[in-house]
Amino acid sequence: MTNFSPMYSLGDMVVHRNYGVGQIDGIECKPLNGIEVECFKVKTENGIYWFPTDSLDNPRVHPVASQELIQRAIEILRSAPLGLENDPLQWKERIDDVQTDGDILAISRLVRDLAALKTKKKLNQTQDHALNNLEDRLLREWAASLEVDAKSVRPMLQAYLQESNAYSQDAA
Repeated sequence: MTNFSPMYSLGDMVVHRNYGVGQIDGIECKPLNGIEVECFKVKTENGIYWFPTDSLDNPRVHPVASQELIQRAIEILRSAPLGLENDPLQWKERIDDVQTDGDILAISRLVRDLAALKTKKKLNQTQDHALNNLEDRLLREWAASLEVDAKSVRPMLQAYLQESNAYSQDAA
C-alpha cells in the first residue's frame, strides 16, 4: 500500500457528490471488478465509503472547497437571483445538471434561485427537495472549509439569501 494519491492524504476532508463531506481516515484494499484495489476509506456523518487512491480524475469526489472558493459562493448567494423561469422542465434539467456536477458555485446559484422562487410561489416537490438537499450540501462543505459546525453557518446563509431576495423584490 504505497501508491498514495498526491491529491489526497490521510486526514483530508473531501466531498462526494452523493455522500457529502467526509474525512479520509485510512487506506484499505477493496475488490473492484474482481481485482483488489487500494482505496481511501472516508468516514462521513452517516457512514463510510471508499474510492481508489489512484483515481485523480474521479468526478464524484473532490477536496473541500477553499476559503477563496467559499467567498465566491457567498458572493453568488448575495447577488440578484437569475433564471426564475416558470417551466418545471427547465428547472428539473437545471437541478439534475447541478446535482450531477456537484460544483459548489453552481450549487450556490441554484440555491439562491430556488430560494428566491420560493418567495414568489410554492415550489414543486422536485424543487423543494433539491433546495433542501443542496442547501444542506452547501452548508456542510462551507462549514468543513471553515472548520466549524454547519449549524453555525446556517444563519449566514439565510441572511445572504434574504439579501439576494431583496434584489428580486426591488425589480418587481
